[in-house]
Order: sequence, then C-alpha cells, then structure tokens
Amino acid sequence: MQVELRHLRVLTQLAEMGSITRAAASLGVSQPTLSNQLRRIEKAFGGPLFVRGAGGITPTPLGRHVLARARGLLADMDDLLATLPGGGSRSGIRLGTHPHILLGEWLRSLETGLPHREVTTSLDYSGAVLTQLLANDLVDVVFMGRVADHHAPPCPPGTTERVITVEPCGIALASSHRLARRGRVSMTDLAEETWIPPQGGDDGGTAMLRAACEAAGFTPRFRYADTDFTSMVGFVAAGFAITLASPTWLPGDGITIVALEGHATDAYRVLRWRTSNVPTSEIDILHRTYHELYRPVVQRNGMTLPWLADNPDSRPRLLEVPCD
Repeated sequence: MQVELRHLRVLTQLAEMGSITRAAASLGVSQPTLSNQLRRIEKAFGGPLFVRGAGGITPTPLGRHVLARARGLLADMDDLLATLPGGGSRSGIRLGTHPHILLGEWLRSLETGLPHREVTTSLDYSGAVLTQLLANDLVDVVFMGRVADHHAPPCPPGTTERVITVEPCGIALASSHRLARRGRVSMTDLAEETWIPPQGGDDGGTAMLRAACEAAGFTPRFRYADTDFTSMVGFVAAGFAITLASPTWLPGDGITIVALEGHATDAYRVLRWRTSNVPTSEIDILHRTYHELYRPVVQRNGMTLPWLADNPDSRPRLLEVPCD
C-alpha cells in the first residue's frame, strides 16, 4: 500500500483521540474497519505505530517519529490550499475507486467526456475506506463494490448512491479440484473448503460471505486475509483455498471458475457522490463511460468462459443511465 495524505490524517486522528473506538466514531467508520486500516498503514511503515493498553492507544517510538513528520506535512498542505485562489477550491473531480482492470481506460474516456474537469484518483480495495473518504469530503465521487444493504457501509449524510451493475459471483478453485468439472455448485457443496475472504472484506464482504455459508449450514474457514491478487491466484491454483470470482476475471493456468447457485453473494457496483460537489449530469457521464468499457468485456467473457456461457443467470446485469 502506498501511503497518502489521507492515511496521515487517520494517524493524527488516532493520536488525538487516544482510542481506536473514539477515532472510528469521529471518522464515521466502524472500529473493525479502522483497526484493519491501521494494520495496513503500519505494514506500509514497517512496524507498529501504536501500542494498545487498558487506557487506549499510545504512539510507539516509530509512531512518534511518523506523527511528527505527518503533522508538518499536513500543516504545509493546509497552508498551500489556503493560499490558492478561492481558498483552495477544486475545479476537478476527486474520484475514489477500488483498483480494477478498466481504470486506466476509464480515466482516458473521462478526459473526453469531462474535458473541463480533471479527474484525480484515490485507490483502496475497501468500500468502507472509500466511503470514509467521501464522508470526510476527501473525494467527490466513489466507485466501489458493495454487498447486501445490511452488510454494506451506509451512505454518509450529504451523499447519494446509484447502482450501475449487479454481478453474481462464481467460485474460483484449482482445476484439479473435485468440483472443477461440475460447472455449477451450491453453497452446501463448499462446506469443507478453506476460503480466501474478499479483498477489502472489512466493508461487509466477509460478513456477507460468512452469512451465506451459515445459511447453508456451515461456518466458513477463512485464510490468507489481506493477501494481494497475485498471491491469491497462486493459493487457489495450488489448491490451498477457494475464493469468489467476478465475471471480469479471466482465470489463469491451473484455475477453473464454476457457477454458484443463488444470489446471496451478488456484488453491486455503485457510484456514490457528494450531491453538493458533482451534478447528476456528470454522474451520468461516469456511469455511461464505464459501461462502454465494461459491456464488451462481459460480453466476451459470457461467450468464452464456460461458467458464464452455460449459466445465463450468472452474467452481470447492467443498469442503464436513468432517463430524465
């Protein structure tokens, strides 16, 4: 993970509050979400930044060093913005998004679709982290995946949401797996498996998967949490674990994707935005340009990947731009 200014603001908030629980409340996220984010930040800095005690959290020597430099950097940035015309107002669009294969082409399309609005990006796999950025007015628009409403982070005040795609998930497993030739499985078929939880699963994805498994009568075994994509592919191909797969994933050597019965693990691709910062007409452009790139990918996969070609109910459903 690359350290960004927003991560430094999280660290200073933790230090000021002296408690993960209080800092989470002030940032508008859950305590587990903030704890997971702190672990990722500490990993990026190479060691623990806070120690936990009965009275809360206190900075480690490394944490004190990082905080001293972070406060200086943040103060310099605030001073810079204050000296800009309009008090630092932005003419661009700050887009928060999870990494995905279409991102580069999408940003290129937006140069044409929004010629007067420079689009800058903040990347994170977690929908909870992206929603936190939106709540704190650090981004204007978020493109993210979320699961069923009761598991997903809610929209912050002053924002709204549009679902643009519904994606049923398949199951990625080793091509040598006993279920690889089945083509379609039920959740009960997977009761004995080890799972890699969804990336950014602290945003509700892991809770959703656990609930789907428990509804089928078993509690899933999770392993390899927070692994990167390359490692995840290696673990699946080697037969160590299975994982959910999106319709845009082209499986490599040693991996087969099979369709999953039911829709308990469906993912919703959504746009969330601050209504005071971005007009609906520009959201329509974000929506339309993404679909222009996404549609041919899923059409190709729907014809060439057996789990999609043989199971029409496993193909994504694209929701069109609303008509006026």
